[in-house]
Amino acid sequence: MPREVEEPRLLERNPRYDKAGKLTHKGTWIINYRGKQTSTGCSFSTNEEAKVAKEAALLKLHEFNVERYSKVEITDGLLTSEVKIGDLLLYYLQEQEDDISKMPKARRKEHLDQIERLSAFWGDKYVSEIKRKTSKEYQKDRKPSVVRNELIALRAIVNFCSKEGKVKIYDRELNYAIPKPLTSRLHHFTEKEVRKLYQVAMWKRHTFNGMPTHKVAEHIGKFIAVAVLTGTRAERIGTASFVKEPGRPWVDLENGIFYRAAEGEMVPHNKQADPILVPDPLLRLMKRWHHGRGAMKGTRYLIEYQGRPVDCRKGFYTLKNEVFGEERATEVNRHTLKHTCVTLLLQNGVSVEDVADYVSTTPAIIRKVYKHVIPGEHSAVHQVFAKKPKVGSTTRRERNKAA
Repeated sequence: MPREVEEPRLLERNPRYDKAGKLTHKGTWIINYRGKQTSTGCSFSTNEEAKVAKEAALLKLHEFNVERYSKVEITDGLLTSEVKIGDLLLYYLQEQEDDISKMPKARRKEHLDQIERLSAFWGDKYVSEIKRKTSKEYQKDRKPSVVRNELIALRAIVNFCSKEGKVKIYDRELNYAIPKPLTSRLHHFTEKEVRKLYQVAMWKRHTFNGMPTHKVAEHIGKFIAVAVLTGTRAERIGTASFVKEPGRPWVDLENGIFYRAAEGEMVPHNKQADPILVPDPLLRLMKRWHHGRGAMKGTRYLIEYQGRPVDCRKGFYTLKNEVFGEERATEVNRHTLKHTCVTLLLQNGVSVEDVADYVSTTPAIIRKVYKHVIPGEHSAVHQVFAKKPKVGSTTRRERNKAA
């Protein structure tokens, strides 16, 4: 299928003001394609709003491209030397449009960004060119962890199209040369560190003319509490709601259940998000967050800042650098909170099976990753080395001296 040289792109239209400095027209992001401009509906009036609007506009751009290629047809049964990878990427976007639209916003953006990068390098290449040499070219000067995820995504897309009959692939015909996974960086917070992080976040205030004003990190404190007490992934906590909404995880406060995946969501097999019963102490806090108490207003979303759900990645990064020294701060991140949850449960005698079920993974993964903190995991080995010498036995030094 012939490809057009010009690709659609985003343009920023700045806000407009009258002579008195009053805002007359909000700024907006538009899609420019072949000289025609299409509104995304993503408007803004401040720099902060512009960043949020741009993220939404990028998703609109992806949707625009999917619609533009909605009539893509690939003849069934073609060989790998006859099908371009770019056509398979577009076919995948077209066929999986509904499932992709149901993904949480952060996950959807990440997935579509992966496809965009794959298309930039692989789009004009034929499927038969997925070889070790080409893959190494794609990996050059890039982070192994990032490129690994992208190549795994490419393999999944090509296999999907193969099952749909759009390309014939013979055994061992393709070589993605996917980098090996990096060694897990398994750190966890101590209970003292968790308390300190939480307290600093809950009491941190904005200052004006040297005087403290409103709280600015309370939402990060809530995130810390939920992550440590439920072992849930950051992106699911950040998108969860106290009110059932399409496409969002939600907390059923009445029954005390945290539905960590949205209804009908396509969840990756290695990132399962099964519902759990919320521990009583956390459930009491959640009810207070939602309904409000005294001067504290209630919230609609689990992690909410200025009335909207937020991803507190940058805020947590700032917080950990304030609380810890440079060396410790580089060792930990938001995912460390999940490791902390698992570690604390295992150290307090909870069975591997129960922990695996609680954090939505498998017992095999728990044993592989956390075996060094499971009580009694190597008890038989330790008993051998801890045995006392038999009665009448002597040391080598004593035997040599006697000789």
